[in-house]
Amino acid sequence: MEERPLLPHLPSEFLTWLWFTSEQSGGSLKINEEFGSIDFWVDDRIAFRSMEDEKPRTVLTGENPSTTLEAHAALAGGRIVKELRLAVKREDREYSVNLKGPYLDFQGARLPTVVKGAAEEVLYDRMYCAEELTFIVGALLTRFAQERTSEAWYEETLPAMKAWVSEGLGGQGGDTASAG
Repeated sequence: MEERPLLPHLPSEFLTWLWFTSEQSGGSLKINEEFGSIDFWVDDRIAFRSMEDEKPRTVLTGENPSTTLEAHAALAGGRIVKELRLAVKREDREYSVNLKGPYLDFQGARLPTVVKGAAEEVLYDRMYCAEELTFIVGALLTRFAQERTSEAWYEETLPAMKAWVSEGLGGQGGDTASAG
């Protein structure tokens, strides 16, 4: 028996929110006082599916696929984000990872190599980087959850996301129900 996610729409909403937030915030977000800020963006892959499909039906790859008319048209046409490759930069370390719904699986993570030297030092460095990437994605998910459960989601965020999809179409609009 296949396990079903409790709230299957939330991973797609989170991925769409990541995309939207990265473009609206200029790709920079302060995590907290202690950790500081990160830069993040949709990297070289974004995949969409219709509500009824399990497998992605539209996959855009290459440089900046999220900025294309096709990406915004997919959202406006009722497709939801099934997976995206998230790139993150903190200080001098740059990461990327495929986040894939419905459980936001991490796939194909690329971690920076900061330390060169003995195998043990490299291993500890890789472990630190993997933990940092996990923390960053968790912090982004926490930020999304706080916003998603606030009144601001319906009053500010959702209307802004719908306008963003329309702007991505050159202002021609469309059904943006998949944004929330």
